[in-house]
Amino acid sequence: MRSTAIKLGAVLGAALALAFAGQAQAATTIGSGHVDVLAFSYDDTANALDINVHDEAAATTYEAADVVFDVHSGHLVNRPGALACKLDAGDNWVLPRTQTTGLIWAGWSTEDLTLADFGGSLNAELVDAVTPAGGNASVYDATTGVVRFHTDPACNASGTAITESHHHPTWVFTEPGTYELTFQVTGTHAVDGAVTSPEITYTFDVG
Repeated sequence: MRSTAIKLGAVLGAALALAFAGQAQAATTIGSGHVDVLAFSYDDTANALDINVHDEAAATTYEAADVVFDVHSGHLVNRPGALACKLDAGDNWVLPRTQTTGLIWAGWSTEDLTLADFGGSLNAELVDAVTPAGGNASVYDATTGVVRFHTDPACNASGTAITESHHHPTWVFTEPGTYELTFQVTGTHAVDGAVTSPEITYTFDVG
């Protein structure tokens, strides 16, 4: 009986451990509010660049792998015509450059590092993208028209210089479905020299 009890206890313990592990790995869904999607940081003790997600409303920083961005129907915008490498004609799902109640206000930030230590600039690259059939994602500055990132190689916007301490461009997704966008950032530190982050993948559920 004792042996059976020990075995039963071990089984129950393992089941509970798996349950808690599943809870710990559950994704945080963000569908509205001020969020620095690309929050760049630097650990000078490890000489390591990184990219995380900073939810301003919750004052919480997440690993990108632990977040799903819910680009819900509130973001849907219908265009009468296309804007090359920005928006398609017809339906687009748009994260606007200005804060709007109920929508994701998506930006990036270098506030967790000293940009001057990198000569005032980092280089962020969109190194990979998995998109729904026919879908593209673009990130552009509405005031200047400059496309900062685009999943279509023909748009020649796979990367951009990050010179801002805090910036909110316009993000566009042209088809419903799941987008997995992988970013990497590089820079030259005044003391530590050339540094590169890991490749970090972000998930956007659109529709």
